[in-house]
Amino acid sequence: MTRNLFRLNQPEEYRKAGPSDLIEMLPVPGHHPIFLRKADVEALTFSICTFETCHLSGPTGTAKSSLLEALDRVPDNFRALCAALGFSEMPLRLFPVEMVIYETPGELYQRRALREGTTFDEKSRLVECLEEACRLRGKAYPLIWLRELGRVHSPSVQGGLLDMMTRGDIILSDGTRINGQGISWVADSNYQAEQDATHTLVAFDDALKRRFSVNITLNYLSAEQETQVVREILKSTSPESDLSQRDGLIEKGVQLGHAVRRQKAEGNLLSVPAPTIWGYLAFLRMGVHLPHLTPQQVAMSTLLGLCSREDRKQVSAVLNEVFGLQAYDGEDPAINLNLF
Repeated sequence: MTRNLFRLNQPEEYRKAGPSDLIEMLPVPGHHPIFLRKADVEALTFSICTFETCHLSGPTGTAKSSLLEALDRVPDNFRALCAALGFSEMPLRLFPVEMVIYETPGELYQRRALREGTTFDEKSRLVECLEEACRLRGKAYPLIWLRELGRVHSPSVQGGLLDMMTRGDIILSDGTRINGQGISWVADSNYQAEQDATHTLVAFDDALKRRFSVNITLNYLSAEQETQVVREILKSTSPESDLSQRDGLIEKGVQLGHAVRRQKAEGNLLSVPAPTIWGYLAFLRMGVHLPHLTPQQVAMSTLLGLCSREDRKQVSAVLNEVFGLQAYDGEDPAINLNLF
């Protein structure tokens, strides 16, 4: 198998990587490393360091949030990218703002609060972040992160953002002005659909789309790449002999994951979440520590554990495809379906 994993914290190794090769970033404490295509990581870094407005989209489980957290919480990751791309090595300061809490445009500027039995208006989280970002200008790369923009239900909230996502003056409700220069923005959404470009529950307004000068879509890795990634993660936690015993499980787990994604793309298995690297690792750990269970039973307690009654037959077909088994009877205790 051709190696195409390169470490970000090894400058010579990183330079040898091509745009489509996978880059290993140092892990956030308590997590495993993440592996992403070099071109995607560099495009986001460019967006931050040149104060662009970026839309980061892709299906659930493609490491959108993990990428931003790895840049923010592990300074060596962002520092290495700035050095490799020739940008000033200032620290990154990330300001996450949860977009699902906003129901009207006015709430982007201020919100009602209660103190000592009386109500009053206070600055919104977004305004507080913008003010702090201005104070950091020239000392750090301030990045406003509009989390889960794809889950905003009100199109009017999108309209309210137009006056804030600007390099000019941002005029607040009390007339105060905030200079929007030197601040970068990133909004993430997980409703990206390649065939129809649907990013949100409420379609993006064309004016809002034009605000995004950088657009990055993260996709799932290929089966070969996911197999490499899982093996690479296990190398740091398992002896080589243990790893060789898991090879069959690794390949079957990844094969099962891709079968599930294919089914979901066809409108099936809607109750089953798309598998992630975390899911593969749980499948492997359970398979090794509970060897008396069959791989099918392990799969039904991990990757397929949320399967609904309606999806039972399709799950049987997927298991048959991956493990070569006959179709299951719905009462077969070998399939421990969690029914709701």
